[in-house]
Amino acid sequence: MDKWSGKTAIVTGGSSGIGAAVAYELVCNGMTVINLDKNIDETTVVELNNKMSTKGGKLYANKCDISDMKSLKETFKWIEETFSSVNVLINCAGLGHHLPVLSDRDDATDKINDTIDVNFKACVHVTREAVRLIKKTEDYGMIINVASVFGHYIPFPIVGNVYAATKFAVRAFSEIIRQELIISGCDKIKISNVSPGTVKTNVRVTGGWENTEEFYKNRPYLEPKEIGSAVLYLLSTPNNVNVTELTIRSVGEKF
Repeated sequence: MDKWSGKTAIVTGGSSGIGAAVAYELVCNGMTVINLDKNIDETTVVELNNKMSTKGGKLYANKCDISDMKSLKETFKWIEETFSSVNVLINCAGLGHHLPVLSDRDDATDKINDTIDVNFKACVHVTREAVRLIKKTEDYGMIINVASVFGHYIPFPIVGNVYAATKFAVRAFSEIIRQELIISGCDKIKISNVSPGTVKTNVRVTGGWENTEEFYKNRPYLEPKEIGSAVLYLLSTPNNVNVTELTIRSVGEKF
């Protein structure tokens, strides 16, 4: 990780769960981290910086709704004005609502669109903006998209519903960007896709699932920090090595 010390990374969804764990690991390895999340607050940033004060890196935060193009454009304008360029992007932001695609609930359309906007559309537009700033460095860079095993297989009966479709889309998008970078002659930016199995985060709570504690009590799961370690592994690979897909499950996970 020495090659990234002092470099700048953007992490989306960094106020909790996988995003927060990834941001912590990057700061602990000497990186400047720009945390993008609509739920971030200044108190959290101060507390995290105090906790990591001896680690060598620095955490910044911007309250950004990455699913809103106006908010996203304004945020990247601030990033460019403040940091000039970036070296790494980790797309961690994600959500999933507990309802079928064919649900007739009054709020079904909004929740389906919300999932697509955050999990896929935001990933696309954040990546486009970040690649532009990575290219400004004329140095090596990396993009890591956090998807899911639900982007590889859909069990029966389906859980998560449109969530799985967005994760399939993220995997396809990662490969599209890899190919576009090659076609454009850019051989200094790598892109990887990380597909975790069950990770204990607050996604089930915010998504409206019931009996969340019981769910985790009855099955093996990963902690967010273990996905953070996987991100460090990908970043530590030599510049000529691109691990394009990394699938991670807890030992004993059946799906």
